[in-house]
Parts: sequence; structure tokens; C-alpha cells
Amino acid sequence: MPKFVPLNHHMSDKKTSSLEKIGYIKTLPKDADINDYESISIKKPDGKPTTLYRFLETKNTFDDTSNFSNSWDVFNSFL
Repeated sequence: MPKFVPLNHHMSDKKTSSLEKIGYIKTLPKDADINDYESISIKKPDGKPTTLYRFLETKNTFDDTSNFSNSWDVFNSFL
């Protein structure tokens, strides 16, 4: 009779590797600042939690006030 491997084990490996594909790592680099990383906790099939880390990229947030002069010119052109 053939042995069957539980699917949960393979599925969790895929989940972890897909998280690693988007930048999550299992351990922080040496001398890394924890505040520069986001973390997520996942449970392995055996029920043990593990933490993965991803570097926080500086994201430029678009603020409409930075483009206010152009908006004001367009508004005035319709008057």
C-alpha cells in the first residue's frame, strides 16, 4: 500500500516560499534595526508559530496639496 504525505505539509511549504518570493525572510540580518522591518507570524502544520520579516520600503505617499497649484489653475480656467 502506498504511503501518503499529508497535503498540509506541502501547502505550508508553498505558503512560506510564496511569502519569501515577495521579500519575507526567516531571520533578520546581523545588526538590522527591527523598526525597519515588518513582521508576520504564521503557524506551521505542527502548530508552532514562526515569524517572517520583510524590509519596509520607503513609500512616497501622494498628497493632493503638492499638486494644488495645477488644480487651482484648472479650476480657474473653468470660471
